[in-house]
Amino acid sequence: MRKFTFAFIMMLGFMGISMAQTVENFESLKMNLFDAGNTGTISVIPNPDKSGINTSEYVSKMFISFTGRKETAGWYATLSTPVDMTANKYMHIKVWKPRLSPTVFKFEKNGGDSGDTSPMTDVTETGKWVELVYDFSTKPLVTGDYVKIVLLPDFEKPYLGTTDVTLYFDDMFVNNDPAVGSAPAKVMENFEIIPLTVMVKDPPAVDLSSVALVPNPDQTGANFSKSALRFVRSNNGLIWSGFFSPTPIDLTTNKYVHVKVWKNRISTVKFKIEGGTGGALEVESMYPQTKVKAWEDMVFDFSAKTGIHTTIVLMPDFTDPILITANDTMYIDDIIVNNISTPQVPPMQTISVNMGGKPLGATDRLWIAGSFGNADNGTWNGPGEKPANEMLDPDADGIYSVNMHLPDGAYEFKFIINAWGAANEDPGPGLGNKTQNIVGNMSLTYIWGEAGVEVGVKVKPLAGKVNIYPNPVRNELTVNSTADLRSATITSMVGKVVGRYAFNNAGTQNINTSGLKSGMYFVTFIGKDGSKVTQKLVKD
Repeated sequence: MRKFTFAFIMMLGFMGISMAQTVENFESLKMNLFDAGNTGTISVIPNPDKSGINTSEYVSKMFISFTGRKETAGWYATLSTPVDMTANKYMHIKVWKPRLSPTVFKFEKNGGDSGDTSPMTDVTETGKWVELVYDFSTKPLVTGDYVKIVLLPDFEKPYLGTTDVTLYFDDMFVNNDPAVGSAPAKVMENFEIIPLTVMVKDPPAVDLSSVALVPNPDQTGANFSKSALRFVRSNNGLIWSGFFSPTPIDLTTNKYVHVKVWKNRISTVKFKIEGGTGGALEVESMYPQTKVKAWEDMVFDFSAKTGIHTTIVLMPDFTDPILITANDTMYIDDIIVNNISTPQVPPMQTISVNMGGKPLGATDRLWIAGSFGNADNGTWNGPGEKPANEMLDPDADGIYSVNMHLPDGAYEFKFIINAWGAANEDPGPGLGNKTQNIVGNMSLTYIWGEAGVEVGVKVKPLAGKVNIYPNPVRNELTVNSTADLRSATITSMVGKVVGRYAFNNAGTQNINTSGLKSGMYFVTFIGKDGSKVTQKLVKD
């Protein structure tokens, strides 16, 4: 079980540095695959064989594709804290292999490594969990701190295999004891999360609610992490459907619990603490959920409590009546306690293209297509695949824009009218795909058919500085801006202006939308310096 920790954390650069308690972030050691063939993969999955020496819930799975693989197929990982090989001379790791082959391990650090090392006793049986122990006591030069580990789990020279290979790993630790089953001195990774118990009806046969650790399905917006918790909410479940965990949180100094949620519908999110001074307390998120099919940071105020509380409860879909006819899937991530009362706000990039030389027809749609899919795998979002990637021109000035929320990094993309095809794609001279290094809040404008960023186009400093909520909105729309605003204009999908509003400063201001019909609109904000930004608005 992963223990909760107190640490200085930079919450993805959004919230600044604070002393916080990470209750669970559902992440594990990042294992980087190499030489594992054309379709090789590595992931964290439920333990497929909870028998013998390994009954844990989660393990790492490595798939080595026979096509294109090398005998050196394996993975490496950089540790968050180094391993002291002066004090600990034995490396332990549990493996599950379908074939007999050498399993080679080594430590690395700046200026050297331990050398390829074989286990004291290698795998002698297939299809079962085995604990391998690597002895570094006979290597007098292997001392001090090492920050990187490398495993070649199927290292056969020459390689004699003829098929794909799937292997599993778990419980990596060091100590100063060569005995199988000995206690760890430092655990590098056990792939476990805090214990979670789903709250279900009695009898539970009709309540199919469940939780599972899965890859993050939407690594954009407020959550770029690799893994998340999937929560399936049964339509026959409890009104307060959710889960609890006997995991302590400390509210002595930090008073606010943050939980990221990704949901298909708007509903109340509640958090409860139990087992502490003054009894239990159940609260709703300070700020109502405003987004669907996107990550949002929910904040819960426990400033009325102090001290350590031994149990946490999350109810991400508290509805009465439930009003769904099929099971609903949602995702949870980053349960953190800190002293910040406002939601995490993701960075925003406004990317625009000047279409003055290529006017669009009345039915044409413009898309930005690029490597904006799940982080780490470079998945391309093509035209029409992700509605949020449509570029719009609500003020009809010929400049089409889209607001994106991307983690820092290099991206490839291009502009496309309607669908793939040479006649529809940006024909910039010798361009191929455009490339751009994204760092935090940015605003970039291109010209269709030309290389580089458009010269002389004013950067839009409002990008990332104006937030609206709730969205969808029923009556009052709250505008929160850290920049001075001059005005706002609401236009319909066909470009008709349906509302104009004057502003005089920054801060929080409200717009009454009760007179608008249900549907999609665009809100364009103009700053006092003439800069602008446009955001989508859904009216219930």
